[in-house]
Amino acid sequence: MSGPHPLPAAVLAPAARPSLWRSSLVRGLSVLGIVGLLAAPTAYLYHAVTSVEAQMQGEARQYATFLGGHLGAGTGQSWPDLVRRLASDPAAPAHGEGRRIVRGPDGRIVSDAGRAGEGPMFSVTMPLALPDGRFAEIEVQRGSHPVLWKALGVGSLTLVLGAMIALMVVQGYRRGRAPTAGDDGSTALRPEMVCREGLLTRSAFVEQVREAIERSCRQGGECSIFHLDLDHFKMINGAVGQVWAEELLDKVALVVRARIDSLVQESDLPPAQIGAPGGDVFLIVVEKLPRSAQVTEAFARGVLDALGSPFEVGPYQLYLSASIGVSHLAGRQVAAERLIREAELAKIFAKSQGSGSYAIHDSQMDDRAEALDEMGQKLRQALARDEFLLYYQPKMHLATGVVTGVEALLRWQPRGEAMVMPDRFIPVLEETGLIVPVGTWVLREACRQVMAWRSRGMPPISVAVNVSARQLQQRCFVETVEAVLQETGLEPRYLELELTETIFVDNATDNVRMLRRLAELGVSLAIDDFGTGHSSLSYLSNFSPRTLKIDRSFLVEAPDGTDNIAIARAIIALGHGMGLYVVAEGVETEAQADFLRGYGCDQMQGFLLSRPQTAEQMEHWLRARLQGMESLAEARRTAALAG
Repeated sequence: MSGPHPLPAAVLAPAARPSLWRSSLVRGLSVLGIVGLLAAPTAYLYHAVTSVEAQMQGEARQYATFLGGHLGAGTGQSWPDLVRRLASDPAAPAHGEGRRIVRGPDGRIVSDAGRAGEGPMFSVTMPLALPDGRFAEIEVQRGSHPVLWKALGVGSLTLVLGAMIALMVVQGYRRGRAPTAGDDGSTALRPEMVCREGLLTRSAFVEQVREAIERSCRQGGECSIFHLDLDHFKMINGAVGQVWAEELLDKVALVVRARIDSLVQESDLPPAQIGAPGGDVFLIVVEKLPRSAQVTEAFARGVLDALGSPFEVGPYQLYLSASIGVSHLAGRQVAAERLIREAELAKIFAKSQGSGSYAIHDSQMDDRAEALDEMGQKLRQALARDEFLLYYQPKMHLATGVVTGVEALLRWQPRGEAMVMPDRFIPVLEETGLIVPVGTWVLREACRQVMAWRSRGMPPISVAVNVSARQLQQRCFVETVEAVLQETGLEPRYLELELTETIFVDNATDNVRMLRRLAELGVSLAIDDFGTGHSSLSYLSNFSPRTLKIDRSFLVEAPDGTDNIAIARAIIALGHGMGLYVVAEGVETEAQADFLRGYGCDQMQGFLLSRPQTAEQMEHWLRARLQGMESLAEARRTAALAG
């Protein structure tokens, strides 16, 4: 990505940090306060503050344990409703006069109980694990006035004056961390507020955004959030290892910091604050940036262009791209968490447009997020209400016509509504993490069904179940498969797990290790939609799949000799060359079947053979097919004897 931008591409040094105190009188009072606090009140105040923080940490930990125990009990109630109910539960751990806030993974407040008290806030946070694998946050707040009044009673009038001035210093410092009108920089940050290469922690960044919003509302200016997320960083992490990946993130942080400083200084903007909340995400708050699409694009492109040069990390030379989401305050009265969330939603949309993209938040993104959340709630209810069901589609050996197995296909039948097809709800299952429990249900139900058919006199057939990369990331996935096989009695050789090539994008090394363990268990592995994703022959050879499935898109033109057909022929040859079975999906015509048969494709699946059917319908179909094959075999034997 290159080209001229209204904002400069040169990398300049960060702007100088001005002094916090501009008045000599205030500086003198500060010195007097510090001298006074060198005596006993200093030690007392330090002890009091650390004691309060330790007590608050204990309260937060007890509250997290209490909530976690109830959340893991599986009451069927949504976790936000359960947390709100537990906030007033008499059985909750006893707490002091503090305020307890529970925020969801999106930063929204779910529960707010208690009263913090007067004065600047003491605040501690504690993560709370949710049943769907995400994390909420518990924050305990307490006012500082009780501690300060005790400290004031220890010393003389001079020491009292010193304590008050020290409090003024702290408050002035907190106001001065981000620039105010007339400032050309901000003061240094406390060590506990910074993380990677001097960037802010999430909590410190949120505080900076709050103060920036207050200034913007007071002065009538603009406040903008940029959410930067590296593209395919999980794949890089899996390829180079965590140590080199961490060093890469440190170098990215330096580059981003330098470019942001350059852009804001050249545009005569107040110094920006940058946060590193975790992983490969960087958050940037910029004040007084003109709210126009052209300026926003120039700023976003300026940051993206800074990542265009290769990064030298150990023995690796790595090329990066990123996606950026932008949100503007636009004169609104909104919370800092909301503005940050809007930038994140815009980033999600930018990623859907491809690597190296940016997007500006609009109301439609909120609508999509709300619809996604609503769909997620309905899917959670669907799992609890047994609204999911499986359809089955058979696979046939092309040369002999023998049915070799079935594929289990997930469907959703809401109560009183029309059936929902998988392309509408499976992406939501992936996004919300519900694909893990739903996938386990699919695995268990499919194995149970083929054993039920067998118990009613059907011959043994294999069943194929689709598995997502999200499921493979569960450390206990192999144990889950093994437990389902033992529970249902299905032999491992009759279970086939179908995987898409996305497993080679994120955590490829770990995924391959997991697939090897599944192969050792005796389960068959198939690569679904081969040739449409991120194919890697080296990974194929590393975990030894049994089957390649040709995507239906390569058969649309068959047998007209197009490029797609050449690809299909190549996949058949490749699969056979690696000793794999090749299955063609989406076969709808006899011409396509003849083409596949002529080039040695092993099996076919599609509407030509059968549409997906319920378990009962598929059992009737399989019995009719079996009887037809037996009649055909008998006719052939009779003809042979007569001859």
